[in-house]
Amino acid sequence: MFIALAIALYALLTVLSRSPQGRLRFRAYFIVPLAMAALALGWIASNIHCPPRLAIEQRDGLVLTGHIAQLQYTDFSMRMAIDVLNPDLPPCRVMVSTRGCDYTLHAGDLVAWQGHLDEVSSLGNPDEMDYARYLLDSEGIRYQQHLPLNQVKRIGHSPTLRTRLENLRRDLKLKVFNSRLTPMSQQFVVALLLGDSGVIDKATRQDFSTAGVAHVLALSGLHVGFIALIIWWLLFPLDYLRLKKLRLVITLVAITAFALFTGLSPSVMRATVMIGMVLMSLFFYKRYLSLNALAMAALAILVFSPSALFSVGFQLSFITVGAVLMFARLPEELAQRPKWIQAVISTVITSLVAMLATIALTAHYFHTISLMSVLSNLLILPVLPVFMVLGAIFLLVTAAGMQWALLDWVLDGIYHYIHGTTSVVNAIPLSHIGNVYVSTFGVVAYFVIMALVVLWLYRRNYRFLLAAGVALLILLAHSLWVDARTPRQGLVVFNSYSSTPIFYFNGGTGYFWAPDGDEPDSASFARYYSGFLSRHGIGELHFITNEDSLQLDNAFIRPPYAHLMGHRLMAVGAGRWKRMTFTHQLALDEVIVTKHYHGSAAKLQELFHFDRLIISGAYYESTRLQHECDSLGLNYTVGYCPIR
Repeated sequence: MFIALAIALYALLTVLSRSPQGRLRFRAYFIVPLAMAALALGWIASNIHCPPRLAIEQRDGLVLTGHIAQLQYTDFSMRMAIDVLNPDLPPCRVMVSTRGCDYTLHAGDLVAWQGHLDEVSSLGNPDEMDYARYLLDSEGIRYQQHLPLNQVKRIGHSPTLRTRLENLRRDLKLKVFNSRLTPMSQQFVVALLLGDSGVIDKATRQDFSTAGVAHVLALSGLHVGFIALIIWWLLFPLDYLRLKKLRLVITLVAITAFALFTGLSPSVMRATVMIGMVLMSLFFYKRYLSLNALAMAALAILVFSPSALFSVGFQLSFITVGAVLMFARLPEELAQRPKWIQAVISTVITSLVAMLATIALTAHYFHTISLMSVLSNLLILPVLPVFMVLGAIFLLVTAAGMQWALLDWVLDGIYHYIHGTTSVVNAIPLSHIGNVYVSTFGVVAYFVIMALVVLWLYRRNYRFLLAAGVALLILLAHSLWVDARTPRQGLVVFNSYSSTPIFYFNGGTGYFWAPDGDEPDSASFARYYSGFLSRHGIGELHFITNEDSLQLDNAFIRPPYAHLMGHRLMAVGAGRWKRMTFTHQLALDEVIVTKHYHGSAAKLQELFHFDRLIISGAYYESTRLQHECDSLGLNYTVGYCPIR
């Protein structure tokens, strides 16, 4: 019905625009039926791709068979996205993780296991990404299961084009990691040329983000543009043979193949569609409009993946490119200057426009504002194409089983220059502002203010400037309101995939400890939970080892026990609590079950008298423990639990 309404409205506007006066009057309104049609297509696509819900008897107790679509290895575990093939179940994809790794399994293998599927849930940490919504929207995964490795049986192999490409990327990745490049250079090659930015460690990501060049680490339009230019330049002899159209076709096929090979991320798809439209316009001698190509790329992505609209990569990619296309123009008086001056000034203008267009989004997602991104881009972008060309040659040489010491040395040198540049820029005083918290409302208000300022610059109507001032006052008032409502003291039971850190904060200082025995440093903790720290204004962190104790004015911490804000707490999992003996039942307010607890609720009831059991959201056997608490009549909470 929505599409029919859009068609009818479009037809009406077409009739009204027959005369020159009508075209002038109604031309701007054609965007309304087009937007309605796009929304309708997105709604249809989202319903088609939405995975089904399974009944309890369908996901518990059946022997499930499936086809491995994706496979990832982590430390001592393995994650597989599996398409279920049982004839009595609707088509669906599930996430299966295992304790341990089987390196003989590949994407495309057929596997069987005893199904006990649980619905995916987020860990529940404050200010964290909704992992369940992300998997549902981006991968079409609603259910997951964690089980021992020996319970997954390989029963065959049925490769597809996608799984063949997945295995090819995996084999190349293993060859790169077995090469003589330094580990950091290996990660950089894999991220830029194989499309797997997940191999970049969080410390490096933080360094690049702080320097304002985080876009270098993930495949984007920048890299696709470099590849297109390099291929176009290498094929220049075809022009002398009057085969320019063949040159265009080969370039288009090459960047399309690269997009397919690297997994079709939104930023790569956007760049491929835009460059493809440029090449096709040259092929057919048609006029090319950059903003139309950008809109077509956005529509193509959202029709097949409507949820991409809410991903950080999609937002940053399209906002950056849109702003650059509209505002990053070289002044006319510089058109006669030498080419190198034009290139430098163009890079500066483009970097400034991109920074202003995305500063609110980067602060919202990464809690850092870089003030030296222009300098970083000027120093790094010129050498990036060189690294990509040499990296492509390195992949070919490595795939052939050969090694070139000189090539390894040059790649290592370029990477160390790039990473060293980010370190130098970050060391400059006031190069960045950290610990920044910007709400969703703040992001929207920022773009409203910027739009009003741009309208004022173009039309010189001071009503737009006045409206921008009012919007700025509203933004400041909202920020003060959020700050006033944010508590400055409390205790949070965080969740992670390796441990269950417990965090107490008071007046800008935080204290954390890990009852499971892991000892993360303060820098790692700050990277993982930057959103929470930024929102609560916590700038100083202290780690308490399991052998230490801390006495404050209103707090006592001696892991695994703590007495905070009138609450008596005990954390049970791996660690000291197992070595402690109790002559009588301890009286506690809360018992915290961490990730590495493998006991029962009855055992805890025997040892402690407590008011509430806090079950970590990352606890593998959470469902079993919940059922046991229900049968014993114990009060419990699952996931993130703030204590005020």
